[in-house]
Amino acid sequence: MKKHVKKFKILYIILGIFLLIVIGSVIAVTSSKNLGVTYTKADLNNANTKLGISYATLPSNTANSLKVEGQKPLSTQLTQSELTALLNQPSSKWKDYPVKDVQFKINADGTVEMTGKILVKKFEDYAKATNMPSQFKDLIVDNAKLIPVNPSFDYKGNLEIKNGKVVGEVTEFKVGPVEVPKDWASNNNDLITGFIEDRISSAGMKFDNANFDGGKLNIQGSAPETVSFEK
Repeated sequence: MKKHVKKFKILYIILGIFLLIVIGSVIAVTSSKNLGVTYTKADLNNANTKLGISYATLPSNTANSLKVEGQKPLSTQLTQSELTALLNQPSSKWKDYPVKDVQFKINADGTVEMTGKILVKKFEDYAKATNMPSQFKDLIVDNAKLIPVNPSFDYKGNLEIKNGKVVGEVTEFKVGPVEVPKDWASNNNDLITGFIEDRISSAGMKFDNANFDGGKLNIQGSAPETVSFEK
C-alpha cells in the first residue's frame, strides 16, 4: 500500500512539474515586453484634440464594423504616451480590434519600439472590416489561425514616411519568443512597407510626411472627420 502511495506522489510531482513547464511556456509566449511607457486620460484627450476626429458607435450586426468618413488637413506632433493612448483606444470601442496592451516608445536616436498582444481570433474580422488586400490577408490571417494562444509581439525599426511612402526598415520583429529572420525582413521590405501604408490608409489617415524626432511623431497629412466602430 505504501508503495502505491509513493508512486502516486511521484506521479503528482511529475504532473506538477509538467504543468509548470506548460504554464511557463504560455506566459513566455503571451506576456508582452514592458517598454515603460504609460498614459493617462489626459494623454488620450490631448491626442484626440490634436487629431480632431469625432468617434461614433455603429449598430450591432452592421455589415462592416468600421466606417471612416470625411477628410481634413492635419499638422501636429504626438508624444509616445499620446501614441500609446491612441493605439489602445479602439480596444474599448471596436469589437474587431486585433491587438491590446500596446506600448509605443520613441528612442533618442529616432528609432521606435512597439509591443503588445495579438488577438488572433479577431484578425479575420479585422481584415474584412478594413478591406485588407488579399496579398496581406492570405499571409497574416492564415498564419494567425495556426496560433492557439494570443501571443505577444515586439517591433523595433527606423521607419518614417516621405512624400507619402514608408521608408526605412524593420530591425527586429518577434511574435512570442520567435524572431522573424532578418533576412526575410530585408528581402520582403516592400511587402512590409506596403502593408504599413495600407493599414494607415484603412484607418482613414494620409501621411504626406511623418518622422520621429525630439521624442515626438511629427505628422503632415490629413485625417478622417469621423470614425465609427461597432462595439
